[in-house]
Amino acid sequence: MTNGQHATRWTALLSEQRVPRANASAAQSATDDPRTPFQTAYDRIVFSTAFRRLARKTQVHPLAENDHVHNRLTHSIEVASVGRSLGSHLARFLIDRGDMPPERTDDLLWIMSAACLCHDIGNPPFGHAGENALRDWAQRPPELAFGTPLDENRPATESVDDFLLFEGNAQGYRLASWYDNNRYGYLRLTYATLGAMVKYPWISSHPDAKAKGKHNVYSTERDIFDAMNRELGRFVEPVLGRRHPMSLLTEAADDICYRVLDLEDAGELGIIHESEIHDLFSNALGLDEEDAARASARPISERRSRVMSALIPATWSVFENDYEAIMAGERTTDLASDLPEPLKEFMNAVDALYKARIFSERSKVASELGAHKALGRIAGSLCEACRELTAGSSYKSCGFRARRCLELAWGLAFITENERQPYDWWLHQTMDYLSSLTDNYARQLSREIEGT
Repeated sequence: MTNGQHATRWTALLSEQRVPRANASAAQSATDDPRTPFQTAYDRIVFSTAFRRLARKTQVHPLAENDHVHNRLTHSIEVASVGRSLGSHLARFLIDRGDMPPERTDDLLWIMSAACLCHDIGNPPFGHAGENALRDWAQRPPELAFGTPLDENRPATESVDDFLLFEGNAQGYRLASWYDNNRYGYLRLTYATLGAMVKYPWISSHPDAKAKGKHNVYSTERDIFDAMNRELGRFVEPVLGRRHPMSLLTEAADDICYRVLDLEDAGELGIIHESEIHDLFSNALGLDEEDAARASARPISERRSRVMSALIPATWSVFENDYEAIMAGERTTDLASDLPEPLKEFMNAVDALYKARIFSERSKVASELGAHKALGRIAGSLCEACRELTAGSSYKSCGFRARRCLELAWGLAFITENERQPYDWWLHQTMDYLSSLTDNYARQLSREIEGT
């Protein structure tokens, strides 16, 4: 397309629309708030309980006692910073092409910042080990995980399929998109912000979800997902969309921070020697032996900054060069895969290092085994209690253990208010609760359920 011909598409892609609030009156919808919807979205994330809890959730190293090591909160803030820088490149590019008017620049930057800030908000405790623990628990024989009736009398429901493919990305989309603002603080962000978060544009029941082990949307958000894709002009068919162009930049910001800053954490913990990190950074910058020797005398943070300063414009160049395919929704691979050497080599070297040494580091493995047991115990106890609750349609009909587990998770008022809800509804409440746990509280709750 020639310059300016994507302008209509970008008008849709920067949509201020949100999921309609149920039974909202015109008076409730009206507001004198001087903020734009995108500023409001950013602020909702910052002040949400779910975002605050990221301070006590693992980024890579579970329960690290070193205060310098990243948690999910500090990681998300840094990703938002990198995402905003990439957004500045995008704004300048779109304005120069005539695809976006200059007055939309701030909107674009707020969208990028909010999407990056929110990209991990649905992750459970203990990082990816937490996701794996919940999936492993759910994939036990059905009579153990979800009760015998599931196996004998009816096929797995969509909610059970959601649990079988428990996914932090989908949990984050659920929190960010819903409108009812119940006890988990659903955020009801703009469609543009939601679209910029979606990395895997299909729901859990789509064949790609099982084939790739990844998805971005649970069955409960099917209608929201389809409405968002139609509004953004990314609708392909029900439960399937095309990626929002800005989602590739959100993913890239996460990739940059993950490779560079989490590597620095490994050095802080003594898993990787500082000299190795210096060598990796020197190679990424293409320094010769003399320059590398001089740089090694400087703080490692200085060279890390230079590497990030090289990665951001290089990543942007990949986006710019593939702009037409991205706008058409044809690009599915991440931007990092087309980085120039030696930056691509650096990214691959860090990945190899993680697989060979960081992910297998002894204390990390031991912590993850404990996390696996703790989350499985909590999930099993809550699902068993919810089955007992829904079988009898009454909190009072539950046995002592089931009542106490329900009270630990939700409190008596919430349980009695919703005791006639079906099991599938409670299954998603359980997933919401599990993803809301911090590392420390998950360990505490597991001990309380076990009675130790």
